[in-house]
Amino acid sequence: MLSMKDKQKREYSYRRCPAFRHCKDQMKRYRRACNITQLLVIVLGTSFAAATAICEEAAPAPEVKVRYRMPSIVMLAHADWPKDPKHHDAMARFVVDHGFNVVEGGVEVLDVCRRNGLMVQLGGDQATLNIASKLKDDPAVFGYFVSDRRRRDSFPTFAKIARIFEKVDPNHPTIFINRAAWNEFGDFAKEVKPMLLDFYHYHAMPRRHADRYYLYLLMFRGLGEEHGIPVMRCTSSSSPPAVLRQTIYTSLAYGVKGFHFWTPWIFAHEKDKEGNAVLKDGKLSMYVTLPHLTDIAKEVRKMSPVLTDCRSVAMYHTDPLPISGGKAPADAWCKPSGSHLLVGVLEHEKGGDFLLVTNRHPGMKQEAILSFDKTVRTVEKMDKKTGKWNPLPLVAGGEGQTGKLNLVAGDGELLKVLRAGKE
Repeated sequence: MLSMKDKQKREYSYRRCPAFRHCKDQMKRYRRACNITQLLVIVLGTSFAAATAICEEAAPAPEVKVRYRMPSIVMLAHADWPKDPKHHDAMARFVVDHGFNVVEGGVEVLDVCRRNGLMVQLGGDQATLNIASKLKDDPAVFGYFVSDRRRRDSFPTFAKIARIFEKVDPNHPTIFINRAAWNEFGDFAKEVKPMLLDFYHYHAMPRRHADRYYLYLLMFRGLGEEHGIPVMRCTSSSSPPAVLRQTIYTSLAYGVKGFHFWTPWIFAHEKDKEGNAVLKDGKLSMYVTLPHLTDIAKEVRKMSPVLTDCRSVAMYHTDPLPISGGKAPADAWCKPSGSHLLVGVLEHEKGGDFLLVTNRHPGMKQEAILSFDKTVRTVEKMDKKTGKWNPLPLVAGGEGQTGKLNLVAGDGELLKVLRAGKE
């Protein structure tokens, strides 16, 4: 085990590595970004093979069979179900109305969730396993939660649990949450072979390696692609509203397909001293503990039909560049300019092009200028409140045209792009 002094030396050495210096040539910058990622993955204790799988400029890897796809962009929380089942429908509708589509719960709430368009994350215990074969075609089942924050010596057991559940229910994933800072997720993905790769990184908290935020997103993205599975992440619900917004939108730009939160208690109802529901005018008195989070969830729900079926193609950053982040190459059909921007380039399975333009800064608004080449015909921006598409004005000039977006702190905007040859 490394001493504290050795750890400090190691941390200092990779931060001072010459590979972090800016390169004038854009293509050299991208090749170097790949080398940076390889170096950091080695330093952080994961395999070189995992590094090459996630480098944006690496040679195209053989097509990987998709093992599991998310039914939608998942927003998962805990619902405080009333003791009296006759009020369960009201709670389920309340959750749906506030943008969430998955709740933690047991088999006893499957019927009410199914009626109201909710999915349930069930516990991965023996009792659930005994009936899992009957649940394999149930659209109300999201998956089976097994464990959180366990080290490498637990992976063989996790692999056995995953295979046992997959044998009786091949349609829903077992869920194990990886702690990113332990840097064991490469081995986890290789040994456990999960259907869903879940992790947490509370980057906004002190001493949680905030500088590795985009590096971890890149690494999990690469592992997801390598194994043909989606990536889901847990983040802190206690973060300020703009930080939560930044976390969700930048993660979506890296292809993340689902979110859950700690603490998870977001939907609740008033109770008396005995824990019974308090009614007002004969109705359940419900409330949301984090209304700013449910506001974001409602926006994500509007984007979900597009993002669920999109594949992450590339991620373009502007200065200041984070660790592992690179700028758009010279021949990119879209190049952003401005400060603290991240553009996720997405391709729909049916061939359409989309951009998720995000403001990485959770403390100030930014203007994003997007330069498009001559292949771009039209650009539309989704109204996050209604889901409708509106034209983004473009100004011709130079080798193409430009469009502008104003982004509040941590925000993101989804663009649909029509390009020549893809009409």
